[in-house]
Amino acid sequence: MKITLFKISLVLSMTLMCGVSWGQSCTELPAEKTVSDQKGGCLALVPVGAPLAAAKTLVVMLHGDGEGQLGQRQIDRWTAIGRSLSAPDRNVFFMIRPGYQSPAGNSSGWANPKDDDYTADNMARVAGALTALKATYQSEKLILVGHSGGAATSALVLGKHPAVADAALLLGCPCDVPPWRDHRNAQRGRGGPWANSLNPLQFISGIPAGTPVVAVTGSQDDNTLPEFARRWVEQAAAKGVKSRYESAAGLNHSSIQQWPDIHQKVSEL
Repeated sequence: MKITLFKISLVLSMTLMCGVSWGQSCTELPAEKTVSDQKGGCLALVPVGAPLAAAKTLVVMLHGDGEGQLGQRQIDRWTAIGRSLSAPDRNVFFMIRPGYQSPAGNSSGWANPKDDDYTADNMARVAGALTALKATYQSEKLILVGHSGGAATSALVLGKHPAVADAALLLGCPCDVPPWRDHRNAQRGRGGPWANSLNPLQFISGIPAGTPVVAVTGSQDDNTLPEFARRWVEQAAAKGVKSRYESAAGLNHSSIQQWPDIHQKVSEL
């Protein structure tokens, strides 16, 4: 019995260390608060206002990295952003990234306790969920709004799954992952390269020409330095993407989420 209990404890410990999250099944959350990821799981959603049948534009917001955990404070912050984006012709949702646990529900997939989880499987789950959401609400246009790791996820979905999203606003994007990790490791005096994550810069060629993308980084952001998003924008523009870079004066990596021009930039996409 002691050996069996030890084995069970060991498996549970390894599971927690690996950051595996199965999430709920599709039936455990209300229909409007979950969406199939088309890979046998579901991603949790926070609808902002009541979904409108007549709305033809879908706006989906994606949060940054948090070691697989998302608190109510972050959900409230994104809900406030979502309210500012609400319009009669839009349905707005906040999506919980794969593997993340939150008060709004847990999403299927894998979230790394060390945040190195921009994996091909997680990108496929997000793309699958977005495709299902578009079909449910018969949306003609999908705009992604991502911050930090959510911005990297948005950029990766644009490049790896080009038929899914039509436009994106990238806030504080670590759009060139390897030099970003070198920078963060130098700041902290520890760490190594991210072995699991895809680099958005390497998938620009998959983005259809003419896709509108605005990347905005705070002038005081010492985490995702402006050069990481600017480099992505420059290379995307060279491939025909309708991309542009903007600096948000006086804002840092966190306060970019309070940038008053978010609504305007989404309206321009």
